[in-house]
Amino acid sequence: MSTTTATASRRTAKASRKKARDSRTAFGLEILNSNHPEVRKLKREGNWPYIHGHKFWNSSFLIMNELRREPLPRGSRVLEIGCGWGLLGIYCAKNFDARVTGVDADRNVFPFLELHARRNGVEIETEVKRFERLTVERLRDFDVILGADICFWDELTPILFNLMRRAGKAGVKQVIIGDPSRSPFTDLANRCDETYRSARVVARSIARPVRAIGELLIVQP
Repeated sequence: MSTTTATASRRTAKASRKKARDSRTAFGLEILNSNHPEVRKLKREGNWPYIHGHKFWNSSFLIMNELRREPLPRGSRVLEIGCGWGLLGIYCAKNFDARVTGVDADRNVFPFLELHARRNGVEIETEVKRFERLTVERLRDFDVILGADICFWDELTPILFNLMRRAGKAGVKQVIIGDPSRSPFTDLANRCDETYRSARVVARSIARPVRAIGELLIVQP
C-alpha cells in the first residue's frame, strides 16, 4: 500500500470513528449526540432548554419497543406531550405515517426536534403549551397521546391525571406514558387503576441501543 493510500485510509477510519461518537442509530432513527456539530451550533445560537429537555430520555426507547409489539394504525394522529427533542414522535411519523404534534412548555427544545425530524425525513408540528392548557377541544384532534419521562415532579401527578380525563372526553383512544418508576409516576398509575378499567402497568426493559428499565402506563380513557 502506498503512503498516500495508507494516509487516506487512516483519515477515513478517523472520520468514521468521529461520526460514530457524535451520532448513532437506534430503532431505525438517526440520533445526534450532544457533541454533534449541528447540535453544538444550535446551542451556540442560544437554544438552551430549561425543563429537562437537554437530551433524549430512555423511556422513549421503551415506548418505541412497545410500539414494535403493538404498532399504531397507519395515519394515526399522535400527540407527544413533554416532547423535548421529539424522538418518540419522529419514530411514529417514520414508521406509521403518523401525523404528529409535539407539545412542550419549553420552546427551546423545538430547534433540536426540528433538526432530528429533518435528519430522519419527517415533518413534526410543534406547539408551546403546558399540560394543563391542553383542552378537550384541542385533544379531539388526536387518536393517541404519548409521553416519555414526563412525570418527575409530585405536582405533575394530578395534572397528568386530569389530562387523561380530558383525553377521555375528547375521544382519545390510547395514552401511553413511560417512566423509570419514579414515585409520582407510581401515584399516577395507581389513580388510573382506580378510575379506568382499561388501565394497565407493564414492566419493560431493553438492552439495546441503551440499557433501559421502567414501566409503561397504558390507558384507553
